[in-house]
Parts: sequence; C-alpha cells; structure tokens
Amino acid sequence: MIGKKMGRIFAAVLAVLLMSLFVPAVQPAQASTLSELQKKQSTLKQQKAKVDAQIADLKKDKTKKQQYKDALNSQINTVEAQIDNLNDQITGLNSEIKEKESQIAQKQKKIEADFDKLKERLYAIYLTGDASTMEVVLNAKNVMDLADKTEILKAITEHDTELIHRLKEEMQSVSDEKETIEKNRDAVAENKKVYDQKQAELTSYVNEVNSAIADIAEDESSAEAQRRAIAKQEDAASAAVDKWYQEYYASLNKNNGTNSGGGSGGYVSTGNFTWPVPSCTNITSEYGARWGGFHKGIDISRGGIYGAAIVAADSGKVIQAGYGHYGTGYGGYGNVVAIDHGGGYSTLYGHMSHVAVSKGQQVTKGQVIGYVGSTGQSTGPHLHFEIRVGGVAKNPMNWFSK
Repeated sequence: MIGKKMGRIFAAVLAVLLMSLFVPAVQPAQASTLSELQKKQSTLKQQKAKVDAQIADLKKDKTKKQQYKDALNSQINTVEAQIDNLNDQITGLNSEIKEKESQIAQKQKKIEADFDKLKERLYAIYLTGDASTMEVVLNAKNVMDLADKTEILKAITEHDTELIHRLKEEMQSVSDEKETIEKNRDAVAENKKVYDQKQAELTSYVNEVNSAIADIAEDESSAEAQRRAIAKQEDAASAAVDKWYQEYYASLNKNNGTNSGGGSGGYVSTGNFTWPVPSCTNITSEYGARWGGFHKGIDISRGGIYGAAIVAADSGKVIQAGYGHYGTGYGGYGNVVAIDHGGGYSTLYGHMSHVAVSKGQQVTKGQVIGYVGSTGQSTGPHLHFEIRVGGVAKNPMNWFSK
C-alpha cells in the first residue's frame, strides 16, 4: 500500500518538473549589446549601398579611375568593418552560450541536491507509517500522541511543498536558458553565413582594386615606378624596426638579459615555432628581394582570410602591441605585435585588423594574439610574419617545412 502511494507521489513530483520545461525563454543577458551591434551593422549596410552606387558611376567614367580606386578602397574599409562587427556578434553569442551552459551545470547540481532532499522527506513520511491525516487520527494512542503526529506531518508537508516549488523554479530557469542557447546558436549560424558572404565580397573588392591600380599604372606607364615607391616605403619601415630591435637588445645586453630570458619574462625559446595562422598556410610573398627592396618576412594570405586568428609562434613576453605609427619604429606595419621569446628569438606580426594582447603581457605558444587585417602599408588582407635572432630578421621558412 505504502509502495503504491510512494510511486504516485514521485510520479506527481516528476510531472510538475516536466511541466516546467514548457515555459517561454527569457531574453539574453547581452541583448542590449547585441542590439547595438546589429544597429551598427545596419548603418554599415546603408553606407555600403551608397558607395556601391558611386563605384558604379565612377567605373563608367574612364577619366575618373583614381576616384574609382579610392571609392573601392573606401568600400573595402566598410566591408572589413562589417566583418569585424559580425565577428564581435559571433564572439559575444558564443560567450553567452558558454556562460549559460555553465549556469545550467551549476543549477543542475542544485536541482539534484534538492531532489535528494525531497526524496528524504518523502521517505520520512514512509517511516512514520502514516500516509494521510485520517490514518494519523485513527492510529493515535491518545490526544498527546495525536497532537505530536499532526505537528510532525504538518512540518513535513510544508517543507515538501517548498522543495517542490523550488525545484519547479530551478527547472524553469534551466529550460529558459536552454532555449536561449538554441536561439543564440541559430543566430551564430546565421551570422556565419553572412560572414562568409562578406569575405567573398571583400575578395572581390580587393581584386577590383588591384585591377584598377594596374589600369592606372598602365595609363601612366608607371607600374615599375609605383612598385619602387612601395619598396622604398617598405625599406624605410623595415629599417626603423631594425633600429628599434638594435636598441632593444642593446638594453638587454646591458642588463645581461638576452640569453637568460630577461626580456621574455623568464622563458627561453629553443626555436621550436608553431605556424602563426592555423587556418592558412598559403604564402603570397616570400622572404628576400622584392620590387627592388628587401622583404624581411613572409606574407600569409588566401581568399577570405580577413579576421582569421593569429597565434603566438612561441611563448614569451609581448614587447610591442598596437598601431605602428611612423616614428615609433613600427611605421607602416599597422596594428602590430612583437614578442620576445628569450634565447635571442623574437617574432613580429604585422597588418592585423585587431590586436588581442597588450605590451608587457606574458603569452603562451598557440595563444591568439590578434586577427588578420590590412592596416598600415598593405595591399590587401594578410599577415606579415617575421622571425628575428638577436634582432636580425631571418627567413621564417628556416624553421618550417614547405
């Protein structure tokens, strides 16, 4: 008899818990931030449409090729901003999914603990041998015994009710958060589709700019002159970096820190590097002579690379992070990061869209330090990557197999 009643009680409790799964989801915690990003994306879309119309008009007018190229460059900046915005939205949504999953795990533990308490309470009723008020009355030995048993039953019942309500609220909260996660996952999937479309648009605009540059150069018969001008700027930027490294290592030598890892926060590299762009191994420009100048690193790029993660080739300390203005030693490199790995080794990462670390920060091998971009003296999205030994640029491919 008691066993059947216990079964009915548990069935009722489980029914209450299951009913709580069908409650509408709450709004995401970061809805306002997401809304702002979406509003910004809408503004960028309108801006892009306006420039597209200008590009179409300029393309028809052969006398306005320079304006056409400038408009294309403006549009590239807009599309890059859209990609950055989508990346921010995707990162925020993924972060919220992770946070919600953590909250669910914590609440699940609380639910299990409360459910165990409820089972203990129900078991306590079972141990009294009484399953109803009537049975308490009929089995009481006297008035005092009746009063005692009634009071015990009342206390157990109140506590049971409180536990059931708490379980219902907690399960409802878990259900809401699960629905939020699914909505966020759908939003991430949708944003990734748009992201891929924007990458294709960006590649198209970059190709169109290169074609316009070729046309302008052909018209002016100055293609070689333009290349020499670019090489001259590159050499100047590279010379500034060389000077900065000379001063940096001179300072370390003075303090006896070069080989001991003093500048790298104690880490001493053995020269075992990991590839800086995990999603792309394509090299578009190698180390060595280029355009009448000298390219002191390698350029890593492919279609749709804008915004791809860049990782630290080895552990160490960030010795430069931010935008390289001319006169700072990193002019022309745009958003740049340099890391001292100890043992005389250092690496440099140029033209990033975003920098994800700060000067003085310790980083570990494979840690994300920024994202591929086209800032500074750049002709399209790519990573300019250097490996230096004692401040002197070496061919990075000496450390990697093709």
